[in-house]
Amino acid sequence: MLFSPLMSPRDKDLDEEPLEPEVLEPSEEEISEISPPPEDAHSPAPEAPHAADTTSVAPITALQQYLAEVRRYPYLTKEEELRLFHEYRNNGDREAAVKLIMANLRVSLSIAAEYLHTGADHMDLIQEGNVGLMHAIKKFDPSKNVRFYAYAAWWSRAYILRYLLNTYRLVKIGTTQDQRKLFYNLKKEKAKLEREG
Repeated sequence: MLFSPLMSPRDKDLDEEPLEPEVLEPSEEEISEISPPPEDAHSPAPEAPHAADTTSVAPITALQQYLAEVRRYPYLTKEEELRLFHEYRNNGDREAAVKLIMANLRVSLSIAAEYLHTGADHMDLIQEGNVGLMHAIKKFDPSKNVRFYAYAAWWSRAYILRYLLNTYRLVKIGTTQDQRKLFYNLKKEKAKLEREG
């Protein structure tokens, strides 16, 4: 008895033998029973459905969709960054701020990837980094002659670390200055304690 997807799991247990390849090949009798192709078989095939319409073997995750979306936004030159920042700061142009943030989403992605070992959800880390980007655009000062992505990386990391610190335990034990210092310098403090015995 062969297992069929229509059988119940109970029936599957009755047949423990694996399927052999020759069992799956059709016999000559089955081949002769196949009906001939319709007369319009030589007409062009219908268009294949778009990638979004098909179901692939491995479903696309939210992270994969997000990565594909981020790749759509080009990098900005320093001049473009400054122009967009001045449009945002002087004219209140939110479109310019959005363009600036969208072009720098890769900053959050790379910093979030550094903290995957903590066990936090990758998308949560990315979202916190993106909040840091939004905060960075409010505080950015182009007169310091620093690229926005370098400045934004600092805020993105700060927001990710704050998130990790606040969600490090199931029960929040507080986030005093000493606890933050220990968390940020955990490896150094661990080595120091091991040396002291």
